[in-house]
Amino acid sequence: MPHAAAGLLRPTADGHPTSFIYLSSRSGVDRRSRTRTMTLNSPPPERGQLKITNSIKLLFALACTAGVLINYNNAIMEGAGASTKSTNKLEIPPPKESHNYIEELMYKYKSDKSRDDHSYVKLYNMIFANIRHSVTNITEIGISHGQSIQAWFRYFPHAEIHGFDKYPPKGVVQNNLDLLKERVHTHIVDILQQNITMADLGFIPESMDIIIDDGPHSASSQETFLQKLFPCLKPGGYYIIEDIGITGRGNGVSKFHDDPSKLQQATRDILEGHDTIWVDTAIGHRAWEEWLRRVGSKWARDTTHHNSYMVVIQKRTDPLREPYQMHYNDAAMRVEGVVVEDGSDT
Repeated sequence: MPHAAAGLLRPTADGHPTSFIYLSSRSGVDRRSRTRTMTLNSPPPERGQLKITNSIKLLFALACTAGVLINYNNAIMEGAGASTKSTNKLEIPPPKESHNYIEELMYKYKSDKSRDDHSYVKLYNMIFANIRHSVTNITEIGISHGQSIQAWFRYFPHAEIHGFDKYPPKGVVQNNLDLLKERVHTHIVDILQQNITMADLGFIPESMDIIIDDGPHSASSQETFLQKLFPCLKPGGYYIIEDIGITGRGNGVSKFHDDPSKLQQATRDILEGHDTIWVDTAIGHRAWEEWLRRVGSKWARDTTHHNSYMVVIQKRTDPLREPYQMHYNDAAMRVEGVVVEDGSDT
C-alpha cells in the first residue's frame, strides 16, 4: 500500500492558519499513531489577503473525517484585492480491507486453511495482520494445488514467496503459478533427502520472515523440516507446523504435545530455546460435525483427537536467561515474594 497523507489547516484564535496537522499512514502502521504538528513560518495575511472561511475549514474537516485524501496544492496568495487561484485534487482511496483479510483470501482461493476448515486463518490473522506489509520472504512446504500460495501472494504484497514440493504442479495449477512468477518461486525437490541442504538450494541463514510446514504431515518429516529450515528463519520470524496428526506415522500429537521426550534432541533444542506454543484451532469451529464427516475418522474423531493442531515458534532475538527461574510454590502469590516499589521506572 503506498504512503498516504492527509493534511488539515488549523487556524489560531484570530482565524489565521498557523499550523498543519500531518497524518501519516505507512504499511502496517496505524495512521493515528503517526501524528505530527508542523508550524508554518509565513506571517498572517494582511487586510485584503486570503482568509480561510468557515466553510473551507468545515470542508477540510469533513473530508478528513470521511477518509478522503486531500492534496491542497498551488495555493497562490497575491496582493491586496487580488483573486486567489488554487488547485484542489480529491482522490478517493480504494475500499478499506477487512481486518480479517486473510480469512477472505482463503475463502476466495478455497484453501483448507479457511475459517470453516482447519481454521488456521484465526491464528494467521492474529500474528500476521500487523506485519504483512513488512514481510519480504515467506516459505511454504507443500504446494499441492497452489491455493494457499495464491492467497499469500495477495496477503503479503511485498514478499518473495517460495513453495517447496517434490511433485511438480500441473495444468491449471502450473498456469496460475506462472502468472504469479513475479514473486512466486517454486522449488521441485525433496528436501527430506539427507544429502540436500538449504545452502545447496541458495537459501542463506536468517533470510526468511515466515516458514510454514504444510508438507506430508508425518511427525518424522515435521522434525526434519524444522531442523533443516529453522536456521533460515530471521530472529523474530515465525516457524509454523500445520496439521499435527493423530494416526500412524503422522501421530505428531503424541510427540510434540503428549511426550516431547520422544522427539529428537535437535528438535527439542529448538522448541525449548525459542518461544513455542501449541495451538488448537478447532476451538470455536462453527460446523464441527460437518468437518468431522468430511475429513473422516482417520484424521479427526472428536474435539480432542484431530489434526487441526499447530506448533508455532517465534525465533528469539535474545537467548533465554540462564539458569531457569521458576516462581510457583516459591515466591509467586506470596507476600514475601512481592517486590517493593521504590518509585523508580525500572
